[in-house]
Formats: sequence, structure tokens, C-alpha cells
Amino acid sequence: MNFEEELKKPYFKEITNGLEKPYYKDIKIKDFNVHMRDGCKLMCHVSFPIGDYKSLPCILMRTPYGMSSLRFFHEMSFYGYICIAQDCRGCFESEGEWVPAKHERDDGEDTLNWLKNQPWCDGNIALTGTSYLSMNQYLLADILPPEVKTLNIEVYSPYRYPLMYSGRMFHFEAYAGWLAYNSGVKGFEDKGDEAYNKMLHFSPAIRADEAVFGQKIDWYRDWITSVDHTADIWNSGAYGILPDISKKIKVPVLMHAGWYDPHFDGMFHSWENLPEATREKSLMIITPTNHKQQLCADIDTPNAFSFTGKKFIKSKLNWFGHFLKGRDFFQETPLGKIRAYVYGKNNYMDFSYPFEDNKKCTLFFDTDNKMLCKKHLNMNIIKYLYNPKFPVPTCGSEVIMTDYMYHKDKKTTEGRRLQPKPDYRKDVITFLSESFKYDVYIEKPIEIWLDVASSAKDTAFSVKISIVNENGQAYFLRQGIMTIISQNEGKNIYIPNEKITLHYKLVRVFAKIKKGMRIRADISSSDFPAFHIHPNTDNIWSREENPVTAEQVIFGGRIEF
Repeated sequence: MNFEEELKKPYFKEITNGLEKPYYKDIKIKDFNVHMRDGCKLMCHVSFPIGDYKSLPCILMRTPYGMSSLRFFHEMSFYGYICIAQDCRGCFESEGEWVPAKHERDDGEDTLNWLKNQPWCDGNIALTGTSYLSMNQYLLADILPPEVKTLNIEVYSPYRYPLMYSGRMFHFEAYAGWLAYNSGVKGFEDKGDEAYNKMLHFSPAIRADEAVFGQKIDWYRDWITSVDHTADIWNSGAYGILPDISKKIKVPVLMHAGWYDPHFDGMFHSWENLPEATREKSLMIITPTNHKQQLCADIDTPNAFSFTGKKFIKSKLNWFGHFLKGRDFFQETPLGKIRAYVYGKNNYMDFSYPFEDNKKCTLFFDTDNKMLCKKHLNMNIIKYLYNPKFPVPTCGSEVIMTDYMYHKDKKTTEGRRLQPKPDYRKDVITFLSESFKYDVYIEKPIEIWLDVASSAKDTAFSVKISIVNENGQAYFLRQGIMTIISQNEGKNIYIPNEKITLHYKLVRVFAKIKKGMRIRADISSSDFPAFHIHPNTDNIWSREENPVTAEQVIFGGRIEF
């Protein structure tokens, strides 16, 4: 395979802007079948720089996504690395059965044992890869051979249940979409768009697999029926191993996270759980991007890639050059820190863990005037009807993963998107604050206490927070959604029309509210397809065939940040 022409293409010049010239003019790819402990053969696509050397540092990526996931990976071979991309078991040119996560720990360990003994490996190995590929790194992180010098974790959380569910609300588009594109069913390899479109409104969701793919897919059914964190699937096998892995990592870790990637919250907790000695030699970079490492906002985000480069290639080469080749960092690299993009400041700032999460502002819901006020007032109630047949469409989100796939050239909805006008629907209740009289930085997670009631046995309430500029335009910042039963965990019961306080702790974000701007809160009971449509019953959502309309009541509450 000839890569020399790649060096001339605009995308390669763009992502390597600011770097020294590649050391090699061309690379070649060789394929190796590697035997696993049970005899199954997995395919490795290995890129070698063409030149005079005996051995080089190696970078391993294990992927279920095939060649389409290898852009911006093999190109690192131009800089003096041997890059190994392995097809996961049952995927593309590898043998075996495809079951997400099931075999990755054993297969990864066998692959590392093969790799470290190859004559062209100089004894320095890094693991890399985004999303599922980072899960493959986590599953090896406590059994690494000494040859592995560093990990590069990108857009992946090892905490599986809170990644799938927020307040017992299933991240529908993210994981129904993941099934659509990665079902493993023959004949659907290139039909992800078609499959997802059919799954989107199929009811009940438990039978969507048979209707779309012609067969039951047990691992997906487990996902959409295991609504409690105590379910066996989240506490056994690979998913059971993952939550404690961060505490056992001993090698330096470069983490690439995106503010509007669904995995961000879990990545932050993973950073918190690293041993202090490991964290001191690691780095977390948070960019204003989505799961695909793309910009995702209707506002300008200048300097977004000033430190990382496009597709993080700049920060990767900086990191690998130091930990695999012993070179000095070619750009200032604050080990032990979080380097995060701050919205409104439009640049990066370095933060130390733990943060000083001091409260800066408290606002109360005034249901008389539909305002966010600094004083708690005597209030009336606000009622609205939530009909599951007409869910509120997603506009701005940190949970959507498949949006960029499904919409292709259309405008996506994840990230900091411009919001509709206040009260644009009868089932969306908007509260606005007064203009801020001075600049305020949001650094701690926004917390919300919402006093509500419902005529249903169970239902959902969503609170969406936006920043409103001087022109009255509101741009999504963060959102919380939860069911009433999730707040009553342990009881798993709600008495209709009973007042209850829901407590939301939103995903952390760093943003500057400039003087003259305002905060907006939109309360509703749905956000589809980011989350499943709640049927207003206490049945498992994926099995419900008879949703009902509910009368929702808002008594008040408060926001703290």
C-alpha cells in the first residue's frame, strides 16, 4: 500500500501543521494472523516505515470497526513507529464470534504477548484508540507487560451503567445507533443508516432487533432491559471489571476528552480514580468536541485544536515521542494537570485536581413569573401535559454519538446548539434569569433541585440549561434527565400526584458567563432521540406497548453553580 501520496493531501498537511517533517517518505502494510489461546486467529494490519532500521517503538490499536477506523493511525508510521491495527474477534478479517467486550481482555493479552516478542518491536509499546478501542485498553490496564510504557485513552468511560442510563433514562440514540452500525449481522455491514431509521420509532423497543435484523440480539436486549445498576450485566464479565481498572493503572496516561462526548463524565471520574503517582505523570486534555473529535457548536470556538492538533495527532506524537523514544516534549506539557478548553474565554486553562468547587451562584425557580431569581418566593404551580406520542426533539446534547453518522451532511444536534424560542411548546416550560452584572465562571457541576409531581406511576423530568447572550440567543450548555422512580431508588414506587424533589448533578463543564448574559432553564419530560421516550408507566420502558399521557406539575426548586 503506497502512502507517499498521503503526505501531499490537504488533511495530512492540516493535522501535522506545526510538527516537524515526517522522518520517512513512505510506509508499507503487512498482514499477520495471530493465534489466540483458544486457536482463533485474529488479523493484524501492521504498518512499517520504509527505511533502514532493525526495530522501532510500536503502537497497538484493537478495533471492531475495520479499515474505516484507521485514518490518522497508520500515518504515525511516517514519524518512526510501527503501528499495529488488529480486527477484534468476529470482525472483518478476524475469526470467531462478535460479542461486544466478551473476549477483549484475553485477546488483548495474547496479542501483547505476540507483539512484544516480534524482532521489529524495540521493547517500547503504547496502546491507543478511541471509544470501544479505549475500552480494549482499560481491559488490559492491570495486566500490562513491562514493554507497555503508556496508554492513550480517548473518548471512553469505563463506567458502563451510567454511560447507558442517566436517571434510568436510556441513552437511546447513542446505543440503539451503535447496534444499528455494529450488529454483527451479515448483510447489514453497510446498512447502518437504514437499520437505525427503522429502530428509531419501533415499539416496543424489545422487538426492534427481530423486526430490523431478522433475529434476536441478546446483548442489546440485555442493555435495554437492565434498567437498574444492580443488574448482573453491569457487575459481571468485562463490564464488571472496568469500574475498578483506573485505580490499578501504573503507566502514564494521555486522556483525550470532549466536553460534548457522552463518555466525558466517566472519563473525568476515571482521572479522579487514577493512583496519585500515576496521575502526576499523566495528562487529561478536554477539547470543545463531540465523540468523533469534531467541533459541535453554533458559536465560535477559536483555538480549539491549538494544543492537540486535528484528530489529536499533535498531542499524540508529542506524548509518544517522550514515553516511547525518550525525547523531550516538543510543546509545553503540564503533567499531572487537566488542560481544558473554557467556553467564553475561548482558550485553554490548566487545572489541578482536586478542584475547589466553591458555590458562586444560587437561583430559585419563580413559577409566578417564570424567572430564575436570587430570592426564594411564595409561588403558584405550573402544570403541563406530557404525551409520549409527541416527544420534545433533541436540540443540544452531550449524549448523542450516532448523530454525526445518521445525518451525514445535515446539521447535527449534539453540543452547544442554538435553542428555540422560550416556551416554544406547551410541554416545555422556560425560566429566565436577569442579566448578570459581572462575569461568572462555571467550573463546578451545576446542581438542580426540582420539586414536581405527576399523575403517572412513573415519568421523567428533563432540565436543560443554556446561556443566553446579549441578543437573546440561547445556546445549550448542560442537561439533566431522570425518572421519578430513580429518585426513589430502593422503593421503586411512586404514588401519583405526590410531591417529590428530584436532585440533578449535571456533567461538569467550564464556561464563562459574561456580564450582560443570562441563564435559561427549560423543563420538559422528554428529549428524543437522545433519551428513550418515557411511557408514563412503571413498566420497563423497552417492553411497554401502551404509553399514557400524564399531567405534570412544577412547584419550584433551585439551581446552584
